[in-house]
Amino acid sequence: MKFSLDRLDRLKDSLKSATDRELRKTEDAVFDFHTLKVIQRLFNQKKIRTLENIIATGKEANVFRGKTLDNRNRAVKIYRMNTSTFRKLAPYIEGDPRFQDVGHGHWDRIYTWAQKEYKNLHSMWAAGVKVPKPIAVDSNVVIMEYFGWRYRPYPMVKEKRPEDPEDFFNKLNDFIKKYRKIGLSHGDLSEYNILNCRETPIIIDVGQAVSKGHPMFDEMHERDRKNIYRFFNKMIPELKMEDVE
Repeated sequence: MKFSLDRLDRLKDSLKSATDRELRKTEDAVFDFHTLKVIQRLFNQKKIRTLENIIATGKEANVFRGKTLDNRNRAVKIYRMNTSTFRKLAPYIEGDPRFQDVGHGHWDRIYTWAQKEYKNLHSMWAAGVKVPKPIAVDSNVVIMEYFGWRYRPYPMVKEKRPEDPEDFFNKLNDFIKKYRKIGLSHGDLSEYNILNCRETPIIIDVGQAVSKGHPMFDEMHERDRKNIYRFFNKMIPELKMEDVE
């Protein structure tokens, strides 16, 4: 699968002339008419040149590998406009003091979620946490740094356990300490949201992260601590719960 500007134009034109029922159908469950317009705009702004292969799928979004004009890889996360799961994620937005004037419509939540992920990535990256550097956000699309080898992303730590678990854990613990210092809780940190990038942890999927002042701030962090302890305790038997930041 590869999307160039010409192919986007053809697909957008075909959706524009489709019936309402057909309009709700998407290619790869994500390319509706609105999203195609957003991607076309990002192409025209030269943020990316093409969309290549899909590298991850989730309940709310698909992630694609994109290419820039100078042939660099980018991760392009596209939130689905037709998903209903965002209703369950509303508390992560509405309780966050950074997002107090959010509309209650379905699309408003999706746009805010994309903005939230971009903002969380930027804050963590600026604090020295190993996360994908955010490049651009537009509506339901977030472009960020790509971590992988050619068309294959680096594996989750669940798939590729670290060769030196203690060293890997210490690096991860340091990153947790850094984003806690700037007042953030990840909220979904586990072996599924940490990449093993040549024996260095990369934290991903930060859209649900909330800032201090959110009613679930402490609860979310405690849940993260339990997940990290559960996973690493299998490899580091002497690890204690209090060792996790």
